[in-house]
Amino acid sequence: MHEAVPGDRERRARATRAYRADGPLTETSAIDAALAGADKLRLRFGHISDAVFATDATNRITHWTDSAERLFGYSSAEAVGRPFDELLPCRMAQTSDQGEFLITLESGRTWRGRGTVRVRDGREIWLESMVEPIMADGRLLGSVSVARDVTATVEAQQKLADEERFVEAVLGGTEALVVVLDPQGRLVRFNGACERLSGYRTAEIVGRPLWDVVIPSAEAEDVRAAVADLQAGAFPNSHENHWLTRTGELRLISWENTCLTDDRGAVTHVIATGIDVTERKQAEEALKHEQYLMHALMENIPYQMYFKDHESRFTRISNAQARTLGLSDPGQAVGMTDFDFFTNEHAQQAYEDEREVIRTGRTFSSEEKETRAGLPDRWVSTTKLPLRDADERIVGTYGISTDITDRRNAEEALRDRVRQFTALAEFAAAVNAIREPGRLAAALVDAASAVVPSDTVVITMLDRGDGRYRVRYARGLGPGAVGVIIQPGEGTAGRAITERTVILREHKPGDQYSAALRDYQLRDTSWALGVPLINEDTVLGVISVGRFDTDTIFTQAEIEVFGLLGSHAALALASAYLVEDVSALAIHDALTGLYNRRHFDAALDLAIARFKRNAPAGSLAAIMFDLDHFGAFNKHHGHLAGDALLRLFGEILRDRLRSADIVARYGGEEFVAILENCGLPEAARLADEVRRELEARSVPSADGRPLRATVSAGCAVLYASDPTREALLGRADAGLYMAKEAGRNRVVTA
Repeated sequence: MHEAVPGDRERRARATRAYRADGPLTETSAIDAALAGADKLRLRFGHISDAVFATDATNRITHWTDSAERLFGYSSAEAVGRPFDELLPCRMAQTSDQGEFLITLESGRTWRGRGTVRVRDGREIWLESMVEPIMADGRLLGSVSVARDVTATVEAQQKLADEERFVEAVLGGTEALVVVLDPQGRLVRFNGACERLSGYRTAEIVGRPLWDVVIPSAEAEDVRAAVADLQAGAFPNSHENHWLTRTGELRLISWENTCLTDDRGAVTHVIATGIDVTERKQAEEALKHEQYLMHALMENIPYQMYFKDHESRFTRISNAQARTLGLSDPGQAVGMTDFDFFTNEHAQQAYEDEREVIRTGRTFSSEEKETRAGLPDRWVSTTKLPLRDADERIVGTYGISTDITDRRNAEEALRDRVRQFTALAEFAAAVNAIREPGRLAAALVDAASAVVPSDTVVITMLDRGDGRYRVRYARGLGPGAVGVIIQPGEGTAGRAITERTVILREHKPGDQYSAALRDYQLRDTSWALGVPLINEDTVLGVISVGRFDTDTIFTQAEIEVFGLLGSHAALALASAYLVEDVSALAIHDALTGLYNRRHFDAALDLAIARFKRNAPAGSLAAIMFDLDHFGAFNKHHGHLAGDALLRLFGEILRDRLRSADIVARYGGEEFVAILENCGLPEAARLADEVRRELEARSVPSADGRPLRATVSAGCAVLYASDPTREALLGRADAGLYMAKEAGRNRVVTA
């Protein structure tokens, strides 16, 4: 490069004056003499690709080849005699190079470097130059330069650096775990999410085998085998294993693995992307338990409970409802309506009530007369609520009814139908307020647009009701696209569903678009990219993006990031579904299977209300239990033995007490039972039976020894003079206190 920097022109002028004073030759003739022979001959070969030219000590051009004319656009006549930096404005690649340039030449050494020049047509190009000084008697006479256009190389290097920074930013910002291993399983890359989860910094562990850092010893061989499978060509694949964090916490990770290979097909790197599924697995286990509890509820609840579709057809009923309808199996009611069981008058009124619930979305409660041909009429108290799907759309109704015929006949003149299952209705309404997975669609559109800029974004989601895939959100398409059904295998989204992998498609002129979305295309899409949202082997949906410009292809980095976005979106959507399902069933204590405190409070209010209506004929008793020395039991024998004791006591309560009794875990080692139509002597007898059975039974210790425990109990009944929950539970608690004070392992009435 021949740019004049501060001090350069002055140095060149001094050098020139000194030369002219000492010698008879002009600078040009001196340079000609220096270029004699092979070097001068080389300058005359104008067909070479690199530009060759020479300058004197003042940086004026003295020789200019054809190749220089082709590269810079100036002829020899235009160039020779002009200062180089005036003809071709230039700058060095590094600021420090400017000062070093002339110093290097004056010392007689060759200078090599890069910089830019503005050529005749106004373009700024990158040059890689070699400048050879021409010296005479230790003084600089000029230089010969060989310059090569490396613009394409520099731009490619800059683009590669930009892409590397983009990938680094994405991997550092994503919540997905990204691990890169060499063929021996040693860590090469460990992104920020991995650092946050494991507690290890990348610098600590790079170069160490993965199984020596975060893999529990019991799983190390399995992980080695998984890496070996990948090296043998079994990729991509998936697996799950635990990580042991720096703090000793075990986290379950779900991995998607693939490999990079060289030109010979040999594996050079293993790339694994993972999601922490610890909480999801726990939620799945909780869901299975809650499904079991729901089944038990429908089989054993003494009330008539039913679910109906949008046309008031039964979809599920409880065993109690089946007995009321005269059916031997609850499944026989599926698809039938009230018109199949009741008189037209009652069935029509029930149908109209349900239509009103569906229309308004409001809970409906009433006392109604059920009339059946050839059978006595029955009065029931019923609560009907809107049944909503995952999109908060009303798809039917559900209700709970209880037989109030006896009370209705006794109190026919009162006509007070207000207090009916208030607590249960409020509970059901709260359960119905489920999380909306559809709200994720808008967020996914914004996320996809931010990570992968696109002209169109389409979110397709699985309808859990009918198993079809529908467009849930669309940006860049015409009106009406939302709700369109996507057939598996058709179009980008359909192929992603069927092939269960990221799909990249190029639409060429004349190609047919997906039949489902063809009418909603505002412009032809040149490139389309789709990622399936897969969780537990189920495709929950697809995120599809498109670009109009034929030259704007999706880069490999964008495709990889898009896949990570799909994995994260699948997990978020699956978690939303799990939260919906679990929250609708949570009324039991997970350890003992008894009612939890919340459900107990609601059921006790209803029992007290029935006591008031039936007074003075009815009775209501309460038993409060407390396991003796439970804290010491836990301390000496461990929490596993303590949990086993709690489960055993819950089992005894279920076996000894009636199915209609309200039995709950009140808190810790405390339990409570509410017995309707039961006097104090009978309650005390039942409590003592429970006490004696626990005393006779045992749970195993860690080493197999039988462990025994006792329980104390307090019994009380509700009096018409003070019919409140505080009075009833307070007296039962007082009896329990007296039992403890008297030495424990006994029953005391209060």
